[in-house]
Amino acid sequence: MRFLATASVYSDSIIVPMDDTALIRGVAAEAKRRHPAVRIVGVQAAQAPSYVRSWQEDRVVTTDTCDTIADGLATCVPLEANVRAIRELVDEVSLVSEDELLQGVRTLLFEEHLVAEAAGAAPVAAFLQNPPAYAGRSVVLLVTGSNIPHELLRQAALSTC
Repeated sequence: MRFLATASVYSDSIIVPMDDTALIRGVAAEAKRRHPAVRIVGVQAAQAPSYVRSWQEDRVVTTDTCDTIADGLATCVPLEANVRAIRELVDEVSLVSEDELLQGVRTLLFEEHLVAEAAGAAPVAAFLQNPPAYAGRSVVLLVTGSNIPHELLRQAALSTC
């Protein structure tokens, strides 16, 4: 599978990492302003699901821990205003496991020659959960950040996920 390096504003879906939600709120607001039918998919680590659970339950849901390799997605206490905003802007949410995050990093490393931190590779991990769901559609995977510890990069490169 190859991923394209460019994307159209008129994509069918945009998959975005979702931590404090600033990024996904900005991307979603502008994308929907330009193309109201676009589907926005937010991704969080399964071990830090506070915003996904808050989106699903339409209320602030906190978690006791948010221990994940995707430190950029590690939120335990969502802000109420952010939960309201993502409920209005985000069409779907997805949780990815630690192994799936490693697979996302690995896929970007070996197939695209891109170094991405686990949080930045979360959209790839979410896409890889079910590629047929996106068949025939124009999909943007927003890959952000390359601040990955050497040991985690080594682990991803050597994993057989």
